[in-house]
Amino acid sequence: MRPAMKALPALRSVSLVLTATVLFGCQSNEPRTSASLPTGKDAVVLQEDPYQDSPVAGALRRADAALDAIVAVPDGERTYANTLGALDDTVAAMFRDARMTGFLSDVSTDAAERELGLQAKSDMSNWFTRYVKREDLYAAIKAFAKMGVALSPDRATFLEDTLREFRREGMDLGAEDRTRLLAIDERLNELGLEFSSNIADDETVVPLTEDELAGVPESFLASLPRTAGLVVVEMTGSNLGRILSTCDNEATRAKVVLGYGRRAGARNVRVIEKMIALRAEKGRILGYPTFADSVIEDRMAKSANRVREFYKELRPRLRQKSLADFAEFEAAKREHTGDPEAVLNSWDVSYYRSYLMRTKYAVDQEQVREYFSMSNVQAGMFDVYQRLFGLRFEEITEKARSMGRPMWHEDVALYEVWDTATNEMLGEFYLDLHPRAGKYSHAAQFPLRLRKRWSETQLDTPLVALVCNFTKPTADRPALLSHGEVETFFHEFGHCLHTILSRVDIASLAGTSVARDFVEAPSQMLENWIWDPTILAGFAKHYETGEPISEELVEGMIAAQNLGSGMSAEGQVYLGMMDLAFHSDPTGEVDTSAVAEATYREVRLFEPMEHVYRQAAFGHLNGYQAGYYGYLWSLVYAQDMFSRFHAEGLMSADVATQYRSEVLSRGGTRDELDMVRSFLGREPNSEAFLRHLGLEID
Repeated sequence: MRPAMKALPALRSVSLVLTATVLFGCQSNEPRTSASLPTGKDAVVLQEDPYQDSPVAGALRRADAALDAIVAVPDGERTYANTLGALDDTVAAMFRDARMTGFLSDVSTDAAERELGLQAKSDMSNWFTRYVKREDLYAAIKAFAKMGVALSPDRATFLEDTLREFRREGMDLGAEDRTRLLAIDERLNELGLEFSSNIADDETVVPLTEDELAGVPESFLASLPRTAGLVVVEMTGSNLGRILSTCDNEATRAKVVLGYGRRAGARNVRVIEKMIALRAEKGRILGYPTFADSVIEDRMAKSANRVREFYKELRPRLRQKSLADFAEFEAAKREHTGDPEAVLNSWDVSYYRSYLMRTKYAVDQEQVREYFSMSNVQAGMFDVYQRLFGLRFEEITEKARSMGRPMWHEDVALYEVWDTATNEMLGEFYLDLHPRAGKYSHAAQFPLRLRKRWSETQLDTPLVALVCNFTKPTADRPALLSHGEVETFFHEFGHCLHTILSRVDIASLAGTSVARDFVEAPSQMLENWIWDPTILAGFAKHYETGEPISEELVEGMIAAQNLGSGMSAEGQVYLGMMDLAFHSDPTGEVDTSAVAEATYREVRLFEPMEHVYRQAAFGHLNGYQAGYYGYLWSLVYAQDMFSRFHAEGLMSADVATQYRSEVLSRGGTRDELDMVRSFLGREPNSEAFLRHLGLEID
């Protein structure tokens, strides 16, 4: 996932399925759980079926019955199949049977169906919240562990992870603490839904005159709605990027940034501060110094202090590049405006990046778009990934429609992935690529079915949806992507392959079930392919003439690859440090606006804009909390892994086979650092990462 976009889930162990569903906004408005029911003598009151109004009631009831069956097994008769394996069966079945209904809340064109999807996600999330807090289930898993049954490495990892996650949910604490933790989690689910819904439902627009939009391409303006003679700019990422990079009017750029920065507004500030307070309380109950420490404990970084050290080590190098970037961009603004005293502001960066691309590197980004039609990019990307990993993608859209499979919009397509060596069907993926009303507004992979081996003859293959919001086609032009959007497409499809190329048979460890601060690394690594001239020559062709992109234009793009990279990286540091600061206060009483501004002043070179709510629409605070640092952290490993392809050939079948075997296929069955070591044949280092940013290596 691109920075500042919703991340895909990391399904590492059973309780991280809960994390994944929370990440997608699964919350409950009215919790209907045992924590809310009468106790003592009043407990004889008849209890209503907690699932009677749920769109996924059948899946929930079957899951409860399956857990009850695990608990009912006499301790002396426990086996992997009837205890630990049965737990994975339950999780996989729940996900398979209920996930699609919840997912439709993010993509359906039907408001009623989206509403049902929200309820389904809420009910699923609360089920996951409750089951990992069942004392009798924890006792059953512990009883199995005490038997000392010989397990395969994957099963042993699953047992270790499962026991740890039950402990991390407070199951070794007293009843009062456990009850409070359950109440906190379910309240966080409610607030998380509100936080995400406030972002998704935000209707902020910026009305502008044609004069205010001077410089913005007519083809793009034609795609925007109008009212009362004004152009109505909705606050989507694609609209923001297009206007900031092309609009000649600085006041307009500032106005649009202000509008974008006020999305979800003060109401979401209140929501996130409630969430931070509850998370801090949860961390205290579990015995951690801060909530951040509780989150990072089982990730590659292991501790919040290690993340702080990571930033401390990195920031001086980034500041060196950022200062050079700032000076270059400010000089460009002064040259362009003729004002020797002009000051570079945050809303100027995209515009003067484009300006420098044109004037210094002879790269016109609007011209570049003309070589990246969606159809050509998709075909080229498919070709690269199919050749690299020995795959075949087969479209089955019409067949799926005839079978009545979910196809929520006319633009949606469905593909099968086949292994060319074994002729095995490995999984399926949906593509839903353009924005529309009510749709999830960024770019992400959504897993809809997990890889799961049920028996020697029965296997569930992965099913995922790639949901993006790329520039839409117009009446006279196909969808034309910026080079950055091409990079996003390659990145997100990397997540798709990470899920589908898994060879793990335990659903709770399959696919992208790696540590959250490593989950972006495989996809970040695959972004590098769109910077190679040979790769680009295969699909970058003019949408009208079919003429391949010129060598001169590609050379300019590559020469300008690190233009502004220091300032961009500091933007990522800012978001990560803000997130970490929010969740490092042991009291949880955080004035998020004050912390956001103080962190901005510490990390960025720009004067902070007033009257914005930087945290209000920062969707990663619901699902990636205390973990946003992972984007830069994982990029270090991504670039180091890419160094093998760089040295041995981007289309090297041997290297790709090893990468598929040692990293993509492993899921959460192996320590991430060991996977990287095995693929590289050495200890990882940060040299490739620093070179990637354009920094000199001592």
